[in-house]
Amino acid sequence: MNGERDRVAARVAREILPHEGLVRNWLRRQWGSVIDIDDVIQEAYCRIASLPSLDHIDNVRSYFFRTVQAVATDNLRRAKVESIRRVTEIDWLNVIDEEPSADRALEASQELERVTSLLSRLTWTCRRVIELRRIEGLSQKDTARLLGISESVVENHIVRGLKSVLNAVQEPEPRTTEAKVTPLGKRQSSNSKWRR
Repeated sequence: MNGERDRVAARVAREILPHEGLVRNWLRRQWGSVIDIDDVIQEAYCRIASLPSLDHIDNVRSYFFRTVQAVATDNLRRAKVESIRRVTEIDWLNVIDEEPSADRALEASQELERVTSLLSRLTWTCRRVIELRRIEGLSQKDTARLLGISESVVENHIVRGLKSVLNAVQEPEPRTTEAKVTPLGKRQSSNSKWRR
């Protein structure tokens, strides 16, 4: 457990601490003298440091800003301060969230489903070799040992499997057939009458 604590502390020092000045300025602009900025920053560090792990956080900077906002809001509620200034969308533009937009996330999810489907068409050994090498990051030697095959077989499966998947990904997806719709008032063909 101490190892994980050390990893959390190291990540906080490396990825959060450099942004403390930005957060302090942001707090000062948002709430001025209504809150104790040092207390808010300290509480945010405590909340983040108390997490069992930071592995689930992709953008630590944005997470830090959100935690600071939550702490400040909690402090204001506890103090029963009436003048909580709402953070507008324009204010949030200064906090860059590097998360993908919803449409990009959906597109990536659909592409992942397609690649997963393509991988499922490969032989079990070929699919497993790709999973171990490319997804789990095992070495060629470890993959061969784990599957009980030679390293040259691992290499051949990687080359053939990835080539197969990449070729299939580059092919356009089959489109569903759409019913041909003719707008009202247009002729369908030279022999048909006008539609009403």
